[in-house]
Amino acid sequence: MDELRIRFLGTGNAFHRDGRGSQSIWLEPAGSAPLLVDVGPTAVQAMLRYGETPERVERVLFTHLHGDHIAGWPFLLLRLVLGPTRERPLDVHGPSGLRDRLDRLSRACFDDALRPESFELRFHEWPIEPRVGEELGDGITLDRFPVKHHPSSMGLRLGLGGMQLGVSGDTGWCEGLEQTAAGTEMTVVECTSLAPESETHLSLAEIRRGRERLGSRELVLVHTIDAVAEELAVDPIAGVLAAHDGMLWRPPGAPGTA
Repeated sequence: MDELRIRFLGTGNAFHRDGRGSQSIWLEPAGSAPLLVDVGPTAVQAMLRYGETPERVERVLFTHLHGDHIAGWPFLLLRLVLGPTRERPLDVHGPSGLRDRLDRLSRACFDDALRPESFELRFHEWPIEPRVGEELGDGITLDRFPVKHHPSSMGLRLGLGGMQLGVSGDTGWCEGLEQTAAGTEMTVVECTSLAPESETHLSLAEIRRGRERLGSRELVLVHTIDAVAEELAVDPIAGVLAAHDGMLWRPPGAPGTA
């Protein structure tokens, strides 16, 4: 298995409970350019804080169109447009309606200052339906499954760096969540609360009850609060870890494994 670096740039919810940053995950296969999954409002600040270089990103994927997952986009684009001259294209993947939503967000923030001239923005929108085996390029494959949160919400299962990685995005318990986690080395799963509060978000109690139905070797919890990490420290679940902002994850046995 090739070494893979995963940096959790933000692990909090839309309210930034406990001072946690908003959703964004940096994935960097060995020898390949990094990609991002979601770009929440604090994403660029977190990249710089944790030593990741925004200009290196080659591909961005969005799990859905809520603000705590997309509102950092204008600030990422600002760096790429007004920073060192970029000539490489940027591939942007997400649900139907993504381009219009990001264009309107960018115009609202910076009017016409975010029109790339030296590089191409390539948008790839997908319908909200299951799809397995899509080739994204650079040796990356994508399976995607609708999940229970927002009409645009999709769970993503990525093949990269010699492993299968799942990202639930925001979701309640549903078939799409189980499909996203099936057969993965690690799946990033949202865990908004200790006990169930909403059908469109997950709780630690539900993950504890349903752990065996999520066929991933390891679950890493995000969109979470400190109380979840504290309860796991007292009453662990096998193969379940609460992420924190800046946490670096590597495959088991790799140097620097979190």
